[in-house]
Amino acid sequence: MELDNLKEIWNDVGNKPVHQNNNEQLALMLNKSSQSPIAKMKRNLLWEFIAVAVLFIPIAIYYFMAFNGKFSVIAWVYISMLLLFAVYFYYKNKLLGQMQCTACMVKPNLEKQVTTLQRYVRLYLIAGTLMVPLLLIWLWFILFSKLPSIQNSFHFLPSSSTPLLKTGIFWVIVIIIFTVLMYYMNKWYIYKLYGRHIKRLQEIVSEMNDE
Repeated sequence: MELDNLKEIWNDVGNKPVHQNNNEQLALMLNKSSQSPIAKMKRNLLWEFIAVAVLFIPIAIYYFMAFNGKFSVIAWVYISMLLLFAVYFYYKNKLLGQMQCTACMVKPNLEKQVTTLQRYVRLYLIAGTLMVPLLLIWLWFILFSKLPSIQNSFHFLPSSSTPLLKTGIFWVIVIIIFTVLMYYMNKWYIYKLYGRHIKRLQEIVSEMNDE
């Protein structure tokens, strides 16, 4: 059975002097076992980056050109988010590429790589969730500074008919609701794209450690 052979090689690598052939054989077998989850995460990451670029770039162009450039700051926010995601994409894609390396020292590196991958995914969840309250607060500032004519509409801004306390309570409720919803949506979305595949890699590592 492939897993039994994998365990024997794992133990040989851990209890004997390191031999290149053993490491390469272990790497080849592990890569074969984990090829599907790693490959799927790389494809998901690529498609996610393409989707973000296709969505954010037209929006940025629109706000640069519309309203005589009055809301160009919105365009810069979308460009900034796209650049941040590009950095995230680069490092995560690089890590996934390293995990497919058949010539690497698999035994000492695999658990560390899976842990690092978990940190990237956790950072993605936190950043995606925090983005909601930050963007809503920023939207409030934009409405306050750019569109004072709506101060008496929808309780967006404090006015003579909408006291500051009432406005503050309204925004706190809106922020809490959208943040909680976004957290659970992000959690489901990230698990579907990455979490379940990371779980499979952890199971492989755990099975290899069983005696």
